[in-house]
Order: sequence, then C-alpha cells, then structure tokens
Amino acid sequence: MKCVKCGKHEAVEKGLCEVCLWDSLHIEVPGSIIKKTCSKCGAYFVGKAWVYRDGEEKWERKIFDNFSVNEPFKISGGKLNGTNRLGNYIKLEVEIERTKDDRKVENFEIPFIKESISCPTCNKVTGSYYEAKVQIRGMTGKYTDEMGRIGDHLVRNVENNHTTDPESFISKVEYVKDGIDVYLGKRKDGDSFAKEMKTREIADIIVSKTLAGVRDGKQFFRFTYMVRIMDIEPGSIIYLNGKRYLYQGKSAFGIYLNDLDTGREIQVNKRSISFDKLQITGEMASRRSFVVISNGNNECNLMDKQNFSQITISGECKDSEINLYVVDDEYFRIRGE
Repeated sequence: MKCVKCGKHEAVEKGLCEVCLWDSLHIEVPGSIIKKTCSKCGAYFVGKAWVYRDGEEKWERKIFDNFSVNEPFKISGGKLNGTNRLGNYIKLEVEIERTKDDRKVENFEIPFIKESISCPTCNKVTGSYYEAKVQIRGMTGKYTDEMGRIGDHLVRNVENNHTTDPESFISKVEYVKDGIDVYLGKRKDGDSFAKEMKTREIADIIVSKTLAGVRDGKQFFRFTYMVRIMDIEPGSIIYLNGKRYLYQGKSAFGIYLNDLDTGREIQVNKRSISFDKLQITGEMASRRSFVVISNGNNECNLMDKQNFSQITISGECKDSEINLYVVDDEYFRIRGE
C-alpha cells in the first residue's frame, strides 16, 4: 500500500510512509528551562520537590519531560550541551524515536533561567526549627562527663543521618547547669535515640508533647524526651529500695553493688531498677592502697600503706599492691581492679 499523502513510498504506519511520518512530527518545546538550586546546601528543585542527593543528574533527566511530541513518536532521551556565552540560553539535543530502529536528534536553544534560593530544610536550620528536644540529665543534679559522652553520641548519629536525609539535623545544643538539651529537626531521630538508650544504657526515659501550632492545616506537636542516665560515680554510697549499698559500677545489663549489711556483691538487672527508688547520699567510700604481704589458701594478708595496719581479705591477689574501698571499717574489692 502506497503512502496516502505522497503516493510514492510504501506506507509503514497510519497510511503514511517514513518520510511523511517524520514530516508530521510536531514538537512542543518549553518556553524556558529553570534551574532552581539552594544557595546553602546545593539541593536541586526537580519537578515538585527538593532533591538532596544526585540533584543535578535528576534535574538534567527531568528537563526532557518538558518536551512532548505527537503520536507515534516519543521522547527517548537527550543531552545538555552547555549554554551560550551569556549563559541565558541552554543548548539541548533531544532524541525522538518512532521505533527502536528509527530515531532522530533535534537541537534546540531555549531560554535558560537560574534561581538560587534557600530550600525549606535550610530555612528550618537557620530559623532554629525543631520537632523534638532531648534533655539529658543525671542523678547528681549537675553536668557530668557521662552526659557529654551520650550527648556527643546523639549529635554524631544525627549528623550521619543528615548525609542521607536533610530533614535530620541539629537545630542547637544547649549546655545547662544540670545537663544538655539537644534540639532535633526531625522527631524520628528522637524516637531512635530513646530506643537505643533503652537498649544500650541504663536510663529512665519520659516522652511528652506540647502543641506548637498549626502546619498544613493540622496541629503540630513538639516532643520532649527526658532522658535520665545512670551517671553515679563508682564508690558512691546509695540507697536502692530503702537499702544501703556501695555502688561499684555498671554494664549494659545492670549495676554492681555491695550490700553494706552483708558485704555481698550483687548485680541488679536494669529492668528492675526504679529511678524513683534510687537515692544518692553524697557519701563516698574511702579508697585505700594496701601492700600484699602474703597470698594463698584463697585469701590475702594486706598492710595498709597509710597506717601500716594489717587485714585479711578472701580471694587471691594477683599484684603486689591492691586498692580497696573502705566503708564503716569494712573492706571491699574494687570492681575491675
């Protein structure tokens, strides 16, 4: 069958030959190409959203969605060839295909507009925006190195998250008399931190929320994570559930104590610790150094280096000297020494 238009060549589609089909091609060209980027973080606005990873590559691909062609053709790709000398026109190669084996490339120069603004995420950061506040507190009512360690860990985690999720950021960090307040741009980071603290640390966590306003027609709440950590100094005298103990230290699973009535060393699982029933007295055990005089039969004979008095303790002594806690004239080995 011959082409219904020219009558010269065989028809290949819609009664038209290849030549007449390509003559019927109509390309809708955008009036301009806009490149909108964030002046602070370099993000690209692509389609209807800000893109924070591989933004330039995705913006370049999206350009060709602004072109359209009539059937049976389609836009199969394209390439950017820079701009003119003034930078106000962008040069494009647009690939149009009828079939996989029948393609053509058209060249265009289209008005090019650059816009540099601050993206919503950067506006949040610079505007002290936050969705959650983590309050790190301890048992003593004052700032401790343990709080600093945990606060640094939280900040590092959020900064790592920020590399893949710009909505994760630290709005600010405040050091107050009794701890640290960390303001988070994303509430999810507060949830993750609270969950991690329950697993890795001994902590009492209370989560509360307050109405902060209306956003996108919905009530907007800010969340506060009150994280009270076990930052007791080893050697402290404490009360737990009404009983008096010598605090020896902690692990991820619980705390180590000496019962001051029996002298027995016990481990208290962190799940059974109620912070409301734990009290720091402010007393500290005396830490004394002893010389090992003799060692055998599962006991050690020791001499106090300060007053030269001698005592005997159960168990073996590996070194020639040993440190002990002294409470109420009773002697306790120091855990980990």
